[in-house]
Amino acid sequence: MSPPSSKSPYRLMVEGPDDKHTLVHLLKRHGYDWDDAELKRPHVEDVGGVEKLLDKTLLSTALKSHERLALVFDADLPPYNRWHQLKTCLEALNITAPDAPEPGGTLLAGLRPNTRLGIWVMPDNSRPGRIEEFIEKLVPSGDTLWLHAQATTTEALNQGAPLRQNDHVKGALHAWLAWQLDPGIPFGVALASKILGHDSPEAQRFVDWFHRCFS
Repeated sequence: MSPPSSKSPYRLMVEGPDDKHTLVHLLKRHGYDWDDAELKRPHVEDVGGVEKLLDKTLLSTALKSHERLALVFDADLPPYNRWHQLKTCLEALNITAPDAPEPGGTLLAGLRPNTRLGIWVMPDNSRPGRIEEFIEKLVPSGDTLWLHAQATTTEALNQGAPLRQNDHVKGALHAWLAWQLDPGIPFGVALASKILGHDSPEAQRFVDWFHRCFS
């Protein structure tokens, strides 16, 4: 086995370890071979939070160091406007970004000739939300336990649970995972073990964007 080296000229930067393992296993489910040493593969780096990911100094260094750079981060919920935050940062580096993300994932020219910058804003480049709203679409269709997890989370909120209303999907997902044969496994493991699906329209668009970015 030969996983992508940190010295790879390709890099995929994400907010944290859950995002990293989720996307690595999603791409594996779609046939991407992370261990193929003959393939120029991106090193996947979790940078420790969205503010670090959208830091101008870090982005400048990454853009200068890599032929292909991709960023995956959560849109989050109002009052946050992560796309505007990134656009402002890129324009300070003389990279022009559109006013809104492209629905199928954004691709831009990098700082140097023949370099590329890819951007995916979770969950689908259009809605506010986070990676949990992306993963929600991977729950098998018609899963009655998922319907129960959603209803139970709503009831818990009604009973005074301190869970924030904005975290309803996140809470329901973790409740649903808590009731599996191996309770409480992370999202990446749930993908690897096929508890979660892999072929929602949003997931397929993400995989297509990934290949366009790193082809």
